[in-house]
Amino acid sequence: MLRLVQPTLDYIDTFRKGISEIKENRTPYDLHSVQQAISFMDNNFEGYWDYLKQKQSDNQPEGYVPSTCLWLMNDNQFIGLYDIRHFLTEALQKQGGHIGYQIIPSERQKGYVKEGLKLVLEWCYSNLKLDSVLVCCNQKNTASYRVMTSVMRELGGYERPVIEIDNHLECSVWINTKKQK
Repeated sequence: MLRLVQPTLDYIDTFRKGISEIKENRTPYDLHSVQQAISFMDNNFEGYWDYLKQKQSDNQPEGYVPSTCLWLMNDNQFIGLYDIRHFLTEALQKQGGHIGYQIIPSERQKGYVKEGLKLVLEWCYSNLKLDSVLVCCNQKNTASYRVMTSVMRELGGYERPVIEIDNHLECSVWINTKKQK
């Protein structure tokens, strides 16, 4: 059964295995939190838990916002993770949005990211009281683009015009957190 969980030591072995798989198959689209997990795994894994707690704090450095990391699990196997920003700065409204996600390489192209995104949207509605969220991706990341526009069409929302930012084209969609009647 597919579900979201708060990061926990209960699933540390499957998480480490998944992060190792990502480390062996790096992409230009790896999430910052995944890069941090890789770094902590190599040096000081206990520091990863402190990092996750700090991300949720209201006391963030300038330009950062509180965020929550959730792990996507299929039964007791780590599949990927979602980073959820609690609100947006002006910069995040252009690039980054509310939600970032990454699925481990061996579990890609199986529909997990789409189903996980729907679970995250429910979480955003229930926990952050957001009626809609912004999801962004590099235009070259066609898999992510297909997922976010598919969920947008299913739940409602709209696609924004593509913009050029940091020498690439950025696609973005606002997605309703609840299906409109």
